[in-house]
Amino acid sequence: MAMLWTDKFFPKDLSEFVGNSDVVDRARAWGESWEGGKAQKPLLFFGATGSGKTCLAYLTAQYFGWQLFEMNASDTRTKESVEKLAGSAAQGSSFSGGKRLILIDEVDGLQGNADRGGVAAINRVIKESKNPVILTANDVYGNQKMLPFRGSCEMLQFRKINHLSIAKRLREILEKESIGFDPEAVKLLAQNCAGDFRSALLDAQTLSLGGSISVENVGSLGYRERQQDVFKTLCEIFKGSSVESIRAARFKADIDSEMLSRWIEENIPRHFTKGLDNALAFERLSRADVFNGRIMGRQHYGFLRYSSELMTSAVSLSREHDYHEWVQYQFPSIIRKLGSSKSLRNLKKELGLKIGQKTHSSSHTFAARDLPFLQVAFSKKENAVALSAGLDLNQDEIAFLLGTKTETKKVQKIFEEAQAERKKAMIGKRKMLSALETEPPGTEGQEPEAPEKPEQPDANQTRLF
Repeated sequence: MAMLWTDKFFPKDLSEFVGNSDVVDRARAWGESWEGGKAQKPLLFFGATGSGKTCLAYLTAQYFGWQLFEMNASDTRTKESVEKLAGSAAQGSSFSGGKRLILIDEVDGLQGNADRGGVAAINRVIKESKNPVILTANDVYGNQKMLPFRGSCEMLQFRKINHLSIAKRLREILEKESIGFDPEAVKLLAQNCAGDFRSALLDAQTLSLGGSISVENVGSLGYRERQQDVFKTLCEIFKGSSVESIRAARFKADIDSEMLSRWIEENIPRHFTKGLDNALAFERLSRADVFNGRIMGRQHYGFLRYSSELMTSAVSLSREHDYHEWVQYQFPSIIRKLGSSKSLRNLKKELGLKIGQKTHSSSHTFAARDLPFLQVAFSKKENAVALSAGLDLNQDEIAFLLGTKTETKKVQKIFEEAQAERKKAMIGKRKMLSALETEPPGTEGQEPEAPEKPEQPDANQTRLF
């Protein structure tokens, strides 16, 4: 089988890398700092598929002679596997005594419960690493799990490669392979790949099987639809002039409809600043939310066609003014707040479930009705100790009810006294159970009966033996 051109023409050094020259220069300077003994923050390469993120990481390791340790975060997801594989590699040196480059690919692939602890483990590894670390991701803003990495890494964005640069490289490769081509066909091929050099190279190899590349056979491939980042999507939605163009931008968005709605809601006030445009846009967005509520209530997903158009086309076209200036769009603050309060909400839910079992009520009822009274009861130490013992509360739950931190002496003292009370109660129960086990049923508290005396034989009775 013929070798894939993506492997055959993989860049041999940094000079052959196509596009994003500013990122290449920064990666080289970053590596030189590591070589000079000055530790650097991890690099987070993010951008469109096929723009060369993983390729540049490989070339950086090759350029400096570093051993490459690669881990795909979408495959290795759990806390234990991350710490076992990447943790040890990040702390030690290579077999030759040099540095290792730790490459954690596709960190935005971490999803759901299967990845529990994976994000925290990766973040801890990259903060404690004694070796250079590079992470790659397609989307760093539409994925909530990427928030910790944005603060602990230096982010370098890979922009879509200019079609002229792609066309130039394709012509060089076709000439090396002695494949005939029409220059206009190569230019069209580069334009149709939407900045994805890897797919352009695969398309060129496919067309070369026919002997030559012409405009006609390039046209048979069609245009490759590419997802675009959320910032470009927002710009096209807010500045769109027709339903068709806004709908096309929505279809190309790299985030789901619910997350896109959050982005639009956050950035309406930043974009629409003239007259009543802000109010009109929010009125259309609220209508979309009404349909979303009906979808959830009636489970009729046919309403999605209305809510999707209302939150995008209707929001944009409700404006009465034109906006041409650049706007710095922001990540949805509600997502950030929910992320930061997740542990507190989980603690409150677990506490509600624990107390609900004792009081025969739901966790929702506890949170809405009983929680304020319990917090008032905890204001007295003796109540706090008794309740903590009876409900078997841990330090985090006691601290939450007291409105303080877990590490405080007050929390630790209440917890210790509560544990002592529980131990005393358990010992008392054991003694009572052991006492019940030694007494016959129905004789609790009665005086023990005297043992029966053996019958004395009658003196007149004849003894046979």
